[in-house]
Amino acid sequence: MVGPALRKFDSHKAIHDAGLGGAKERIEGMRELLEKKEYDHLAEEIESFIEFVEGKIIVHADTEEEDEGLYTIAVKNDPGLHDKVQHLIRDHDLMRVIADKMKHELGGEKPDYQQLIDFANSVIIINEIHSRDEEEALLEK
Repeated sequence: MVGPALRKFDSHKAIHDAGLGGAKERIEGMRELLEKKEYDHLAEEIESFIEFVEGKIIVHADTEEEDEGLYTIAVKNDPGLHDKVQHLIRDHDLMRVIADKMKHELGGEKPDYQQLIDFANSVIIINEIHSRDEEEALLEK
């Protein structure tokens, strides 16, 4: 169930911005480690990024998709939002898929660290676009 604060633009945007900021900070550290060829430490940072995405961004997404979550309530109040909500859910699915791809690649015998950083950037890009779309379409200003 979504609380009234999460239907408000400013408080919900603050959650989105915190998630994006945390993810972006991690990417910078990953790039530096790749440049220095510190692969063991880089693997730890990538694992931490995946945990962050799953623990913050995906958990937040899951609450929005619950039976009494933001998305269900939005469509119940305005059925015209159905297609927009489906697009937002697809964004969540893409982030889940990329996080899974990252886990698979990281668990491989010889991970492609540049590809892992590219995947991490993809999550950030999707999440940034998604967050602004969601704020504009569903939240009370």
